[in-house]
Amino acid sequence: MDLKQLEYIIAIDKERNISKAANRLFITQSALNQQLLKIENELGTKLFDRRHPFMVPTLSGKIYINTAKRMIEMKEDTYKIIRDIANEDYGEISLTYTPEQGATLFANIYPYFHAKYPNITFKITETRVKAMEQLLLSREVDIALSIYSKDIGLKDSLEFIDLHTEQILVGVPSSNPVLKTINAVSDNKYPQIDLNSLAEENFVLMSTNTLIRDIIDLCFKEASFTPKVLFVTSSTPTVLNMVKQQICLGFIPESYINNTNDIIFFSLSPARYWTRCISYLKGGYLTKSEKYLIELCKLYYSGELSQYALIDK
Repeated sequence: MDLKQLEYIIAIDKERNISKAANRLFITQSALNQQLLKIENELGTKLFDRRHPFMVPTLSGKIYINTAKRMIEMKEDTYKIIRDIANEDYGEISLTYTPEQGATLFANIYPYFHAKYPNITFKITETRVKAMEQLLLSREVDIALSIYSKDIGLKDSLEFIDLHTEQILVGVPSSNPVLKTINAVSDNKYPQIDLNSLAEENFVLMSTNTLIRDIIDLCFKEASFTPKVLFVTSSTPTVLNMVKQQICLGFIPESYINNTNDIIFFSLSPARYWTRCISYLKGGYLTKSEKYLIELCKLYYSGELSQYALIDK
């Protein structure tokens, strides 16, 4: 059992299709099929049931695949540790972040990271928070610039390093007549309202594959009403712009708020928060360069990045 064979079987399992797996591995379909048959002949059993067009692992296949993944993980961790011991500042960091604020964070810290580790490259995956967890668990990425909410719960198999906590607010168009009827409690930065007072209003909501939508759905469930939804989007800036254009109400993280008189922002009752964070596999090994990346993220949110990075250079 060599590592290349392990990668072949893992790829077939991931794609569930010989042709797609071959494309992923940059080899011919015939060559991959021959490798699979060779392994199965050596083992004396089938690893996959051929259910056109899908390849479904047999019981033996599942055992082989689980062991193969562990062995590949051991190899990757071993290489990481050895490079750190040898103080060799090269390699690749597989990173995932959100297309909006995650991308902004990375763009700000990357120049400083590159100044210290010019030979470290990044493999970037832009996706939503809920998808990040699966990428981490499958070890397709090393680190996620992610977000969690205590209202939704945390994955026990992941580590979380807090960076910044912010409120989820509801934005109401400044021209909406409902503002005259809202009984808000103004004992904090944002007046607090009962979501039920907005039961007759129109909303734009984020798509169901986002963490903020899970938080929003929980709010509506606790308020015991179904919102009137004009449309659904995967973009927080779109939500913000629709509210700004006086079209509907929307839920907006505090970090997206800018100075505008077109929107009145309210805190929910109870207040809802989420925390921007670094996440990675529990027990996973972090290299010196990965630890430095995390340190830069902390400095970015503390407002100390420029001062620190200039000194560090």
